[in-house]
Amino acid sequence: MRSIDELQFAYKIKQKLNKDGARLPAATEERLRAARERAVANQRQPLGRLGMAGVPASFGLGWLGQLAPLVVLLGGLFAINYWHQAQQTLDIADVDTQMLVDELPPNAYLDKGFGVWLTRQGQ
Repeated sequence: MRSIDELQFAYKIKQKLNKDGARLPAATEERLRAARERAVANQRQPLGRLGMAGVPASFGLGWLGQLAPLVVLLGGLFAINYWHQAQQTLDIADVDTQMLVDELPPNAYLDKGFGVWLTRQGQ
């Protein structure tokens, strides 16, 4: 990425060459034309194949480069599944802890009438 200073410098050179271009010797004009052609050719090189972000296509990953995003995706899915299971385990442990420290015996939560009573009390 070019900085603003580089772009301003290039703009000033372009203005100077446009203004004084008719006074340049033929050899200098030819060298400038050749340099411009080389710069344009270097800038517009087509990619031979698709590459991963940040990795040049010529890096030579082959089929491994095409498989890498799938491996990353599967790793992410496994990590999400692990986190979800761990969270469920913590939630169950929290409910168990609350039941153990509560004054009611655990069998009270199994009584259907107790559930109805709790619902009516919540209204």
